[in-house]
Amino acid sequence: MKEMKNLPISADAQKSIKAFFYDFCMYMEENYCASPNQLMLDWNSVGATARFIGNGHNIQYRLWERSNGYLGIPGMTLIVHVFSVADSMENVLALCKWTGEAAKANGFRHIADPDRQPEEADNQVTECQIACLTL
Repeated sequence: MKEMKNLPISADAQKSIKAFFYDFCMYMEENYCASPNQLMLDWNSVGATARFIGNGHNIQYRLWERSNGYLGIPGMTLIVHVFSVADSMENVLALCKWTGEAAKANGFRHIADPDRQPEEADNQVTECQIACLTL
């Protein structure tokens, strides 16, 4: 049996990750005055991490094609890795809403928060050990 961790990231997942990152950059530039040097996309063996660090904010999303079984996270999941925003609650809620909409629009099927327990929700991924919702 092949080990999943040695498989390359598929072309479709790469396209979804790049498209999400493009939208992420646009949103951060328009709403948080982000400059290009504050926005990063770091690739890894299961996907990538999109980051905005600056202006009192630290937002990091893991964009995974697969988790290789980690915590039962399904494929094509956006994971809220770090979310520290110095902003009004209205703007934070708008960013949360945008995150889910942008993830879904760019081919991600789930959104997860590793700092939260599974939720009592119809769209909670049942086999996942953390809060992970189907979009």
